[in-house]
Amino acid sequence: MRRAARLLGVAVLLWLSACHSAPLSLPTPTPFEILILPPAQTFVPTPTPSLTPTVTSTPTVTPTATVTQLPSATPSPSNTPLAVVLIGGTLDSRICDTCQPYLRETPGTAGKILGRLDQTVTFRAVGRSADSTWLQIELTNDPRRRRGWVFRALTALREVDVSILPVTGEVVDATPAPLSAASNSGIISGVSAHARQIFLRGQALGNQVHVFTRVGDSITASPHFLPSLAGGYELGAYQNELWDTVRFYSTFGSASLAAGNGWGADRILQNGYNAPEICGDEPPLICEYRIRKPAVALIMIGTNDSGGVDPAVYERNLSRIVEISIEKGVIPVLSTIPPKLNDAWNGERARQWNVIIKNVARRYDVPLMDYWLALQNAPNYGIDTDGIHPSVPPDGNTMRFTPENLRYGYTIRNLVALQALDALRRYVFY
Repeated sequence: MRRAARLLGVAVLLWLSACHSAPLSLPTPTPFEILILPPAQTFVPTPTPSLTPTVTSTPTVTPTATVTQLPSATPSPSNTPLAVVLIGGTLDSRICDTCQPYLRETPGTAGKILGRLDQTVTFRAVGRSADSTWLQIELTNDPRRRRGWVFRALTALREVDVSILPVTGEVVDATPAPLSAASNSGIISGVSAHARQIFLRGQALGNQVHVFTRVGDSITASPHFLPSLAGGYELGAYQNELWDTVRFYSTFGSASLAAGNGWGADRILQNGYNAPEICGDEPPLICEYRIRKPAVALIMIGTNDSGGVDPAVYERNLSRIVEISIEKGVIPVLSTIPPKLNDAWNGERARQWNVIIKNVARRYDVPLMDYWLALQNAPNYGIDTDGIHPSVPPDGNTMRFTPENLRYGYTIRNLVALQALDALRRYVFY
C-alpha cells in the first residue's frame, strides 16, 4: 500500500460492465504415406504411456508441465461491478468475469507462460506496453505477490484508459511455427486475427475457454471421434506437441446436441429438431451453444447433403452455421468431408462439396481443417468398406498415434483435430 503522501491522486470509481473437372474414377489403395502435420521439430523421443486423466463435466484450470497454477481468492459475485481505484500511478482491478488469460513473464505471446488466471484473481496493474494491449500486474490475492504480464482485453480494465501507467515492456509475439507447417502442408489454415476477435467476443458472452464442441453428422457423432480420455491416449511422436492441449480441453467424449446420424446442414438449423425436452423450439446449433458455452466448434457437415441436396442450398446452410457461430462468439473450425468411394458420381460430389467448404471458410476468414487432403495417401483413403465412413484400426483405439493406427481414417481425423485445437490454444487463447 502506498504511503499517505502518495495518495494525492483522485480516487475514481469506474463501473465496468462485464466485458472461409473431371469425373472421379474409383481409387485403388496406394502405398501408405500419411499426409498429416509432422510433430514439432524440437521433439525429443520420450516414453508414451497410456494417458488416462479424469475429465469432469465442469472445465477446470489444469496446470501443464511448464505452468504453475496460481492460488486464487474467493470469487466476487459476477454481477458485482468492480471499483477501479487509481492510486499513485497504479490500477487495482481483476480478471473479467468470464476470462481465463495466461500470466506471462514478458508481454506478448513469446512470453513464457507462468500460469493461467481465473475470474477470482485480483491484481494491481503497475505497467503497460506502449500500445496498452498488455498490462504488467502484481497479483494481490497471491501469497507470493507474483508479477507478470496479461492481455488487457481479458481483464476488467479493457475499457479503461490505462495511460496513467508507465510503459514497462515491449510486446514480442511468438513466431507460429506449427501454423507455418500447417500452411505449407495445406491441412490447417485460417487461424487468423479474426479467430482472436471471435474468441474475445465469446469471452465477453460467457463462453468457456476450455470447452469445445462438435457439429456434424454420424462421422462427427461417432464415439471414435475425440473419445473420452479414459480410453487411453497414446500420442506417440506427438507427445511433446499435443500433451498440454489434451490436458487443456475438457470435453473429450462429450455428446453434442448439434451432431447426429444421417444429418445434413439443414437439420442443424431446424427449429426443435433435436431433444425438445432440453432445447424446446431452438435449433440444435443454438441449443448446443447455449448449454455448453464452448469457445470452439469443430464443424464437419456435408457427406449426406452431397448425396442430393442442391449445392447452393447447402452453401447457404453452411454459411448460416458459420454466421451463428461467430454471433455467439464460438470459433467455427470447418472441415472438408472425406472422399466418397461408393461410386464415381458420389466421389465427384464430395469434391464439389469440399470446394464449397473451402470457399465458405475463406469468405468468413475462419479456420479450416482439410481432412480430405490428410486422407489422400492413407490405405483406401482412410475409408471403410462401406465407401463412406472413416476406417477404424483393428484395436479400436483411434487416439493411439502409432504408425500402424495412423493408417486409418478416424485416427487421422483425431490427430488433425487435435493439431487445430492446439493451434487455437497457442495462438488465439492468450
